[in-house]
Amino acid sequence: MRALLALLVVGSVAFALLVGRAEPTPDLSRGVDGIAAWLNRLTDECATVRRHDDFAEFAGPVRAKVYAPFIAEWGTCSKEPYERLGLLVLRPGLEQAWRTALANGEVRGDPDLAFGNGFALTGSEGMEYLGLNRLECTLTACSLIPIKHH
Repeated sequence: MRALLALLVVGSVAFALLVGRAEPTPDLSRGVDGIAAWLNRLTDECATVRRHDDFAEFAGPVRAKVYAPFIAEWGTCSKEPYERLGLLVLRPGLEQAWRTALANGEVRGDPDLAFGNGFALTGSEGMEYLGLNRLECTLTACSLIPIKHH
């Protein structure tokens, strides 16, 4: 039991040091490569970006219809627990598009992305450690809410 506790403490300290020395945001001038480099510095994962042609195949037809016009660049990388974590460089306007799709009954709830400043990731697990936000939307407004650890 002591050995397990010691491993947990050492792991927590190592993670705190890792997050503490990381850049607060990715270098978006490098596109998805900048997002991947930022994630790699934080987690030692996401070293290789794969680019794909068919966003609808990756995100599904409904989300692709809403998200795609607002994605400047996208790709994927491997980062546990995700085999394909989506890295999205965003253009302005996604919030309004989501509210319109919500009003038209095309979507329900909130977008299933974790948002940073000008970018998003498709994952949900572990995003609270990256300082990312979720987007909560009603028919009249959207708000970025920090993702909290459960």
